[in-house]
Amino acid sequence: MTKLYLIRHGETEWNIEHRLQGHSDSPLSPLGRMQALWLSEALEDVPFDVICASSSGRTLQTATIVKGRRALPIISSDDWMEMNLGAWEGRIAEEIKQEDKDNFHAFWNEPHRYMPASGESYQDLLARVLPALERLLVEHAGKTICLVSHSVTLKVIMAHFEQRELAELWNPPYFHPTCLSMVEWKDGNQRIVLHGDTSHFRNEDAFGF
Repeated sequence: MTKLYLIRHGETEWNIEHRLQGHSDSPLSPLGRMQALWLSEALEDVPFDVICASSSGRTLQTATIVKGRRALPIISSDDWMEMNLGAWEGRIAEEIKQEDKDNFHAFWNEPHRYMPASGESYQDLLARVLPALERLLVEHAGKTICLVSHSVTLKVIMAHFEQRELAELWNPPYFHPTCLSMVEWKDGNQRIVLHGDTSHFRNEDAFGF
């Protein structure tokens, strides 16, 4: 059986400030580190064979906490990075909404119509992530895989497994920081076991941005 655990990074400082990150980076907030610790404890007995992560600092920081005492390397790759948001990166979401209203609306509500002046489109992201996902599953078939990545990247991965249309990408569930999804394959059959799960959170203030 192949099992794929998909984890969003913990809350970051820029999440708190409502700044878009993309390929840019900011460190985990104190809550973000706690979210990752809660998830680490919840997954303590899961026998991961491989741990992969985006090469961004916030995902590597999360992966290190989730890894716990496991004697496994963290395999980082640019393939799992967040969508490149170009000139939007590092800027406050509300400011972008005011300056680029139509494109900002498309990003969140009609992703198939989003046409960035710089950075990646959703189609670009799919072309980067899905071949990497196929390689990961072939290379580690029959293993238990942990992948720590980002909200948009993980959304397109889960939409691929659901056969969800791009236009419906942002339909629930919302991917909170350190939310957990899990997909398994047995005898060639795929089953989504968890999707955006936050049951490891320990208080109502844990949901972050």
